[in-house]
Amino acid sequence: MTPKRRGKIKTGNSVICLTDLCNYRCIFCSRRGKRHANRSADIKEIIKSSPENVCLEGGEPMLAKNLEKWVAFARTRRVRDIILLTNGFGLGKPAAVGKLLKLGVTMFNVNFPAHNQKLYDLLTCTKGNFKTAVSMIKNLINTTGPDRVRLTLVANTVIAGHMKDYAEFLVGNFPGLFYVEINMVKVLGAVNKNKWLVPRLSDMKPHLLETFSALEQGKVYFITDGFPLCFMEGFEGHSIDTRFMISRGRPATRENCHAKPCLTCALKKLCPGPRKDYLRIYGSSELTPSRKDPAAIIETTRRRCLSAP
Repeated sequence: MTPKRRGKIKTGNSVICLTDLCNYRCIFCSRRGKRHANRSADIKEIIKSSPENVCLEGGEPMLAKNLEKWVAFARTRRVRDIILLTNGFGLGKPAAVGKLLKLGVTMFNVNFPAHNQKLYDLLTCTKGNFKTAVSMIKNLINTTGPDRVRLTLVANTVIAGHMKDYAEFLVGNFPGLFYVEINMVKVLGAVNKNKWLVPRLSDMKPHLLETFSALEQGKVYFITDGFPLCFMEGFEGHSIDTRFMISRGRPATRENCHAKPCLTCALKKLCPGPRKDYLRIYGSSELTPSRKDPAAIIETTRRRCLSAP
């Protein structure tokens, strides 16, 4: 169940890893520590078999020597949406952005992990890049126009208590932003050695709800990934997992599962449960079965989709 206009939220991108190189060392990175780059033959086949959309990632895809080649190839194959997942490296000038738009990029998905210099440095293991990142995002929005720039926030222990401030920063600094996606941190890559980055959902819930309220009041659209509906009270319609289950009858991925408390939850058919890696760390004692009317959640979700920017 996706909204009607081109550029709306997608749920089934074909992911292509162009390079393992990256100029950041994000402590929450799900790719760090292993090689992921696709071979040229594989990239070509993924593009040929993905007429709806492809997502070009890394490492940092702006460091890939063949980025322009594959963007152009995807366009010749008439791929509808060509998405670049980036930290924004090299995209601070309109000419660089304009070139990628001309080649065929339709969406810039920017990893924006924090809203101030101190937290940004800590999470990316870099120094002094925050102001450059903010300027780059503003340039992207101004150069591409509407419906082309989204931000991704990986929710983790470091940022959890600051998420409302993060939301207010987006509202105040990025007019014209398409939307922001808030993802629960995954126990992959660098997080395998830093499991302390995984926050308890019960500790995170008040921060999540404050963040959602701030974004909604500021008219910044958002979606979420990886949060069970019992921790999203009043904002269930923003869950990409729920949208996928309503429209296709199954979760978007196999990364979540129902725990024991989920078995008696009224929203079981709309929620895939918490992440499996989360359950391995904290178990399921925090989960509380919902008694909400599933029909009301479905209706709310439909309205959310139709009101998307």
